[in-house]
Amino acid sequence: MKACSSALAWMALAVCAAIAPAQTFQGRQVASVVPSLPVALEPGKQIEVPLQVRIRSGYHINSDKPAEEYLIPTRLTWDAAPLTVQNITYPKAEIVTYAFSEQPLSVYSGIIVLKTSFAVPKQVPASLAELKGRLRYQACNDKECLPPATLEVSVPVKQP
Repeated sequence: MKACSSALAWMALAVCAAIAPAQTFQGRQVASVVPSLPVALEPGKQIEVPLQVRIRSGYHINSDKPAEEYLIPTRLTWDAAPLTVQNITYPKAEIVTYAFSEQPLSVYSGIIVLKTSFAVPKQVPASLAELKGRLRYQACNDKECLPPATLEVSVPVKQP
């Protein structure tokens, strides 16, 4: 029975991916990153950068550790050289049951904050004006899932 439900879930995901061309709802994004305040870099220290994400009402995104293998996890990645990512902390997920799934799902909804710890090198190039990254997620409502989407992330940097 589990193999059958997994196969059905894959087919449903494929159909949703074919039908929904983007992670938008009536022309608006389902998830958005709230603009960040500039972060101060302290050479040779570690800094923590919070990233606030708003998820449109009526939708959720899968957590970073979804309950089913076929679900796309939320992932934050950075291109922040010369800084080094030490750790990314995802918020505690909600465990929710929907009619379309036999298993409870691990999701985020509303406003969430992801925190990244960066190691700052002793010498930071004066040209470093922002930290760039990507947030990959999959949004769903109580009836369907949209195809995965990626948001570009940018956090301004204040030089020491």
